[in-house]
Amino acid sequence: MYLGNNIDGFRNDITKGLRNPQQKSTPSKYLYDTLGSQLFELITEQPEYYPTRTEINILKNNSSELIKNISKDIVLIELGSGSSKKTQYLFHEILRKQEKLYYFPIDISMNFLDSIVTSLETLNKNLVVRGIPDDYINGIKQCNNILFENNIYFDTFSRLIVFFGSSIGNFEPEEARDFLKQIRLNIHDKDFLLVGFDLIKDVDLIEPAYNDKAGFTSKFNLNLLNRINNELRGNFDMRKFHHHAFYNSSKNRVEMHIKSRVDQTISILTIDENFHFDAGETIHTENSYKYDLTKIENLASRSGFAVDKVFSDKNDWFNLVLFRPC
Repeated sequence: MYLGNNIDGFRNDITKGLRNPQQKSTPSKYLYDTLGSQLFELITEQPEYYPTRTEINILKNNSSELIKNISKDIVLIELGSGSSKKTQYLFHEILRKQEKLYYFPIDISMNFLDSIVTSLETLNKNLVVRGIPDDYINGIKQCNNILFENNIYFDTFSRLIVFFGSSIGNFEPEEARDFLKQIRLNIHDKDFLLVGFDLIKDVDLIEPAYNDKAGFTSKFNLNLLNRINNELRGNFDMRKFHHHAFYNSSKNRVEMHIKSRVDQTISILTIDENFHFDAGETIHTENSYKYDLTKIENLASRSGFAVDKVFSDKNDWFNLVLFRPC
């Protein structure tokens, strides 16, 4: 989600999370500033990180069939677009069936988004790109307004909203349901939602994906402390913390934490408060829930969707699921 200049929101969330006596935590959205987004792109290129290459292979093998499922012309909306490298597999297939494609990437980082939009605009003269730096639901609403202002009527096309990268797994289960409900409220019956789900599998495959040998996930996670230092005038010493990620099999999720190496007290000047850490104490920064088909179907039915089509890889590591409103 896009933070813009909302420093008050950042400060309030950090204060609330670090005051929690049971478990210090921070919302995962704060991992994705411009540097965080760049680091995450590097994570997706690491050999241990199977989700990206698996999802790309599913798109390579199934984009044609996927697009054939949608009879009307398509307007493409991507939530958390990143580099848009996955989405480009859809561009080709969509432009085979229609002359022009409106593409709306919505992403957290304005600077990162601007660079991607500029490169995409030179890719194909029939691709009309409008980058939207906003939160996902407001971004969808902005897309609708732009289409209306350009006299593109909703009964003439289907919106295809794509949410790749198993990002749905970063939501708590009830939050995921509520998020999909909000999407459903802002689309029509002839629209579609394509969501990537990382599936439950062996821990020996999952855990290395969040602990790459090159250390990019560690840098990505610890960048949160740099943000607090730079934006809130904190005094976190990066040498006294380390990245810690593991698979919680009882909850079917990877948990990502920042762990204190020593007993220490941190001050944050803009909060005017000190925060004590015991050795081994953590800040819980992100979850990544893993799904199976039963959980996916249950999520769809509880949020106003039905499963239209499931696309998988040969190992059943990952699913791309096409939802239709119901």
